[in-house]
Amino acid sequence: MNLLKRFNIYQKERFQIAILLFTTISVVLSSAAVVLKPEEAIFNHWIEIIIGLITSLLFMFHIRVLDEHKDYDFDLKYHKDRPVQKRIISLKELLFINLIGLIILFSINIINSVKATIFLLFAFGYTLIAGKEFFIRNWIRKRFFLYNFVNLLQLLFLQFYLYSIIEPNFSFSDPILSLHFVFVLFNVGLLEFARKLKTKSEENEAQDTYSAKLGIKKASMIYTAICFIVFGLFTYMFFQINKSMLLFLIGLLSLNLTISSIIYYAIEKNKNASIILQVFAVSFYISMHLLLVFSKL
Repeated sequence: MNLLKRFNIYQKERFQIAILLFTTISVVLSSAAVVLKPEEAIFNHWIEIIIGLITSLLFMFHIRVLDEHKDYDFDLKYHKDRPVQKRIISLKELLFINLIGLIILFSINIINSVKATIFLLFAFGYTLIAGKEFFIRNWIRKRFFLYNFVNLLQLLFLQFYLYSIIEPNFSFSDPILSLHFVFVLFNVGLLEFARKLKTKSEENEAQDTYSAKLGIKKASMIYTAICFIVFGLFTYMFFQINKSMLLFLIGLLSLNLTISSIIYYAIEKNKNASIILQVFAVSFYISMHLLLVFSKL
């Protein structure tokens, strides 16, 4: 198979563009909704939104490629069925694709905004350090929760870039913007946590999931708490921007469906239940961001 076909196989498993496109555009749009002044229309900034979307997708792919490199030996031992380990695509080929992506990423941003590019460079620098596992590989690898948290911050640094590309003079003196930053942090954590909630039949010797480390019951309770924190932050921001009860009730329905999926997972403890949980996690993530956008329109 040619490289394009092999990359398509790879992305379906390790970098699901079809899903990432929706989750990414939702956070880009919600960032625009909170960073712009009340009188400014979101879609008057469609060029910046498109650049932010492209940049975010390419940046996340860059993180994925670095992860493939640093996790190669680990995955070879515990995840032999992954595309790189099955030699469907090589690390060298992924590096080549990533290089092209980085050229595109920095080119469109330098042309559009030097200030935003500076934030992007800081975020990029952090990914390189994270890619080297902060030069303390043996120590940090043993600390599962800390390891996942510091890697999660890679996307948080990207958030500064998103605010800047849409509104170069943004300021965290705006309480809504500060809350949105925390909101993004917990939303990213929500997806990360849901992704690593499995059942006993899906676990392996690596025990590299939250359900393996905490047990299904405790992990489900923590995940539920994250969902409520996300919804609480959403509620406060939403009513500062808009008072539409219809939109709020849609958000409340999304929360209830998500909590129901967690209960189902905790009771059934099977693969279908974990898949349903992850589907509703993505749905909840997107709905929380997009409802903030609709509240601004």
